[in-house]
Amino acid sequence: IDSPGLAGSPAIALEVVKLLQNAGLATPTNSNFNPNRAPIITPKVGMRGLKMGPVGKNDTHDNTDEAKMAANVICKCEKVTELEVVRAMRRSLPIDSTQAIRKRTRAGMGHCQGDPENYNCEARVKAIIARENRVPVSHIGGRPWPATSTLTQRWIDDDEKKELQKRMDKD
Repeated sequence: IDSPGLAGSPAIALEVVKLLQNAGLATPTNSNFNPNRAPIITPKVGMRGLKMGPVGKNDTHDNTDEAKMAANVICKCEKVTELEVVRAMRRSLPIDSTQAIRKRTRAGMGHCQGDPENYNCEARVKAIIARENRVPVSHIGGRPWPATSTLTQRWIDDDEKKELQKRMDKD
């Protein structure tokens, strides 16, 4: 298959299904399947109803108050709220880095690029990921490297290998 990248994925998936059916695989239709996913990002009208402040001021700690999470701005440049980050976390793909949230919600993609001297949204996103995954903040990947929390550097050394083995042995 000569793929143009991600844009070719739907066509490739259809071709794979056809090949599997031709090979004799039964592919019954799933009546519960909903092809339309709910959006993560909620459209906003200006800053009405949104709250910003220092880290911790508007944060929720019990994950149950959706109204408070919907008002708590995590990234002021892109107006990403805590609820949007939590909704992205609760989707089917596991998230262990700020880069993964960035791609799903745009948190940290505004003009300040998550600058710690500005609103420090990357630290806020890290705290939410750590809370939702029940891991220390130090296990959450950030940027510029790594894009995942499993590596702390681009090329791993023996100490890094030992740390990864220790993490795998816990699970």
